[in-house]
Amino acid sequence: MMRRLPPLQCMLAFEASARLGSFSRAAAELALTQSAISHQIQHLEEWVAQPLFRRIGRGVALTAAGELFLQTVQDTIKLLSNGRDRIEPYGNLNSVLLYSPPHVTYGWLMPRLPALKARYPELEIWLLSEREIREIDRIDVDLIISAHPSNSPDMVCMPLMNDGAVAVCGPQTAQRLAARPFPQVLSEVPLLSDEARPEWAPWMPELRRQGLEITRALTVEDQRLLLSAAEQEMGIAMVSRLLADDALRHGRLVELTQIPGFALPPLWLKKSRLPPRTEAAEVTFDWLLAAATG
Repeated sequence: MMRRLPPLQCMLAFEASARLGSFSRAAAELALTQSAISHQIQHLEEWVAQPLFRRIGRGVALTAAGELFLQTVQDTIKLLSNGRDRIEPYGNLNSVLLYSPPHVTYGWLMPRLPALKARYPELEIWLLSEREIREIDRIDVDLIISAHPSNSPDMVCMPLMNDGAVAVCGPQTAQRLAARPFPQVLSEVPLLSDEARPEWAPWMPELRRQGLEITRALTVEDQRLLLSAAEQEMGIAMVSRLLADDALRHGRLVELTQIPGFALPPLWLKKSRLPPRTEAAEVTFDWLLAAATG
């Protein structure tokens, strides 16, 4: 049977005393009396069945066991603090937790968020994009933008928008290549490649077998770096149209329309069928659908 855990206040008293080297300074920091701190340390030492501090003059120092235990206590306090941060948005009824894939977030969503905030100034957006999320659990996320549709009876899954790969380059490179036909245009400047798509495009292997010669200037694992390289006139990149959306609209990149693109998985917008955690989640869901069609 597991021994009953000591109160959190005992661990806070221990951590403060160890960090400050004094029961009296720990008491002042925690707004307690020194005797209360001593009592809590004694309770903790009884729980671990060995001394955690030794007296040195008017202060205290950790024993060897105390040094080891301090690491555990500090990790525990940090874990609890992180847990509080994780649930913080639940205290704000104007918050929404939204997952969006990195390429959609960077190229399509971020440039449109100011419009959402202008329409709903009180809205607090928690935007998640690093760890892929496919299912709604109403704890970690309210809404999901995903290339993976869901047939779960617990979720609403609406088509959001289509995506496709397009060949892009900087304005100067585009001007130089404007009259070059496909596929010869691919031999004129280096290609910029995504490590996840080494063939560059589905039709490229066949063109290579037919004798097309190409050069590669850069291969990256983050498509966002392809945009930057193309904007720096380093060559031609084949990227998601949604990723390149803002750069194309503002003229930082130009689409080479003579180079065939290809379809990418369409995107879906998901939410729970249960009542939304906040009204903000429902507002954002409707806004995203409208923004994708507008």
